[in-house]
Amino acid sequence: MTKINTAEGPRVQPWFVLSILAGNLIQLGGLLAGLTLVMGTARTKRPARTRLLLAGWLVTYFCNHAIGHWGVGRLAGIRFTGYGMHGTTAPHWYPPGMRWIFQHLPLFSARTDPASLKAAHPLARSAMYLGGPLLTLLTGLGIPLYGRAKHIPRAQALLIGTTLWFIPMLIVEIIRPAGDLHRAWRDLRCENHER
Repeated sequence: MTKINTAEGPRVQPWFVLSILAGNLIQLGGLLAGLTLVMGTARTKRPARTRLLLAGWLVTYFCNHAIGHWGVGRLAGIRFTGYGMHGTTAPHWYPPGMRWIFQHLPLFSARTDPASLKAAHPLARSAMYLGGPLLTLLTGLGIPLYGRAKHIPRAQALLIGTTLWFIPMLIVEIIRPAGDLHRAWRDLRCENHER
């Protein structure tokens, strides 16, 4: 994995970059497809319900994080240059087998315009950094909760698995200097010190 140095530290060099329009269309299409699969569980016979719920969860999981950053960032006035496609930005946090998988999974990353990010108010930057994790948590936990409410078999197992996946993810995002939650907290502290 190639990294380039920026003012915020090393940045992963993407395999390729998509335009904002292309990235948004792909991610919105994925979110709509995933949520359609989830909503389809209510009208499907029992054996397929669990598979539809899991498929919908997976599709939304891979399409929600970067567009969450973009949506909140744009509302806060931050400009973006495109979406990068690459493996995880923190491979060393995964155990060896999972590390290889996540280094090779095509994940979206919202690419901010460096000048716009630097000029943004600390609260705007903090909100942008929180946008990705919050949308990931909302859809990632909301889908299995919906499944439980609809009495879909194994929805409880998906909820437990998702929770067990998200707890270490959140911890890493807090303690890793390049983590979204770490950067959001840093900018919130910066805002409080400016007052």
